[in-house]
Amino acid sequence: MLVDTHSHLHFKKYDEDREAVHARMAEFGVKTITIGTAMNTSRDGVTYADQHPDTWAAVGYHPDHVTSDFEDEDEVGASKETYDIAELEKIAKSSKRVLAIGEVGLDYHYFSQEGSMKPGLTIEKAKQEQLRVLYEQTFLATKLDKTLIVHSRDAADDMLRAISDFRREHIDLRIVIHGFSETWKVAQAYLDLGCYLGIGGIVTFKPRKGTAPEDTLEEITKKMPINRLLLETDAPWLAPVPVRGTRNEPAYVRHVAEHIAKARGMGYEEICEITTENAERAFDCDFGV
Repeated sequence: MLVDTHSHLHFKKYDEDREAVHARMAEFGVKTITIGTAMNTSRDGVTYADQHPDTWAAVGYHPDHVTSDFEDEDEVGASKETYDIAELEKIAKSSKRVLAIGEVGLDYHYFSQEGSMKPGLTIEKAKQEQLRVLYEQTFLATKLDKTLIVHSRDAADDMLRAISDFRREHIDLRIVIHGFSETWKVAQAYLDLGCYLGIGGIVTFKPRKGTAPEDTLEEITKKMPINRLLLETDAPWLAPVPVRGTRNEPAYVRHVAEHIAKARGMGYEEICEITTENAERAFDCDFGV
């Protein structure tokens, strides 16, 4: 069995062939957590998980939606329903298949682009607003004893400070850093704070030019404690080699597992077993049920 700890399987990109996608998941023994990014996609994800035994859900409000009106084609309506922590709590409590609050976090990537923020926001105010919403959702995770799934882009320093704050107040909070692709130094800092690192298809890509050898994602996955390693796809995006450039799907998590197993000198079955145990511990869930 393999657990894809981060997909968006309930998004529209799977509308035409959902049965086939789930059949391939069954073929390769894959279970997944489908992730909400706004009020509407969180609600829809819970409904989807309730209908599919191989799928669980996470509900959360993505930082991009906090400070921007941008909507992906799969998130139509995301900007129409504003962030509401009380409503998010209701959604989280609506099903036992909700395992986590996420994805939540900080994303500064588009701040320098014209028109990328809601009217009236400066970069500093946007950062403060994202941080406020992150703290509220982190408190919700602790209140409901759910795992926190963290999205961080171009915001590593602020995110590390925030997680340090969380740890001082909530020592037992389970934290997953989704789609990790930072440096080894940042990885060490997250690991020292008791976080799990979610590794996806990027590990199969060639490193960016100029990346220090110790900072390549493959090298990080070799050096990090294996009991903190989680596998993910972020489907429908970031399909791994050898299917890079296609629509990603949970069954492709096997390519991530194969790549990491080879890098670490381990067998495929061994990496499947260990990362499944890690996922069950990280999300307090028996995915074999």
